[in-house]
Amino acid sequence: MKKSILIVSILSLMVLNNCGGIKGLMTFTTDPKLVNVGKVNVLPSIDSVGFEWAKITDKNIQGINIYRGDPLQSVNSFQRIGTIGNRYATHFVDTHVEADNTYSYIFTTFYMGRESLPSERIDTRTLASFASVPFLKSYKVSSNAIKLLWKPHSNASVNSYIIHRSVDNQRWSFVSRIDGRLMVEYIDTFVGAGHSYKYRIVAQSYNKILSTPSESTQLIQI
Repeated sequence: MKKSILIVSILSLMVLNNCGGIKGLMTFTTDPKLVNVGKVNVLPSIDSVGFEWAKITDKNIQGINIYRGDPLQSVNSFQRIGTIGNRYATHFVDTHVEADNTYSYIFTTFYMGRESLPSERIDTRTLASFASVPFLKSYKVSSNAIKLLWKPHSNASVNSYIIHRSVDNQRWSFVSRIDGRLMVEYIDTFVGAGHSYKYRIVAQSYNKILSTPSESTQLIQI
């Protein structure tokens, strides 16, 4: 009876992890006899990293653990970011990454609280984000207003623009978000005489991917 309760508890924890619940709740002891996932293929994109491997046929394997860490760190410091409670699974996608960054991963298999030796370390770099708008110009329309005009982004996935402003060459700050890829105008009415105003634009896609900032444009209000 106690053995049955233990099995149910372990399987429950696996299900929680596989559904995005509390990862890292289970602890494992290393068992070198357990087979590993073997070769893992990796496909990085801007905001995610996909993995694929061959189906595990060993009946003594219950699932797979995925660990991620800093490329400059030892694998012993890697954190478990996912647990798949089914040995027939052959894919995993890490969506908690940023563009143009390097990440390291290892994979293990597990069975009843025991874990295989780690796979070969996988180093990969996410793709750089797309470029912002190619043209941005600022115009003085009155003593207390500056108008910005830019070209619509050529990427059809862009659905908004984020306006940043720097006053008197201070740090950049958020000013506004303009919805719609074809909306290419913004008027800043919070300006005053005797100050310089610099602007730049970051395009944003439907899935919240941000472009690199555009070249800046500057005006001095007199």
